Amino acid sequence: MIPKLRYLAICLATLIITSFSACKEKKADDFSDIKGNYFSIRQYALDQWNMYYGEPFLILKTVRVNKGKYDSSYTTSDTLNWGNIFREFFATEISDRSYLGKYKFTQFDDEQDETHNFFYEAIEEDLYTRKLLIAIDRYSKKVTGIYIEGREHSIFDDRLVKLYYKPMKRIQIQVTETPMFGDKVHTVTEYEFMR
Repeated sequence: MIPKLRYLAICLATLIITSFSACKEKKADDFSDIKGNYFSIRQYALDQWNMYYGEPFLILKTVRVNKGKYDSSYTTSDTLNWGNIFREFFATEISDRSYLGKYKFTQFDDEQDETHNFFYEAIEEDLYTRKLLIAIDRYSKKVTGIYIEGREHSIFDDRLVKLYYKPMKRIQIQVTETPMFGDKVHTVTEYEFMR
């Protein structure tokens, strides 16, 4: 009786282990999307967060408004207000299936940078995310850079956002606001990782 129970327990454990290994989480660097979704900024940010969470590093933050002087300060990864950064990037999310067919997708190789590039460009004028460019290293298959443009238009103002992320090196957020009345304001906020 004991050998039968042991055999049953081994079979059950094997079944559980193989079912978990078959359901492993998809990495954000895997672009062969079976479900037909576009690249997910949220998933990629979550992967980066999980990979580097708890690792302390220094960040140089610089802000420049219009053509004024740069205002710079040092901060650390555990005290930085990540919510404001994520908010700008998450607003550009296009991975929901409702966006399928609303972007023109092209891919090309950059021989000089040795990267594969995936480019999404909005077809419809009312879409917030206008452009999304993802560059991945040809050999390691890791993301080397993400560039995004978003545009919001209302009766009272236009807001153009340009975002750039070079993994664990630089985050840049450019916001140009053109109000119906008043002066245009162009703000560049940059976070440089001192690792």
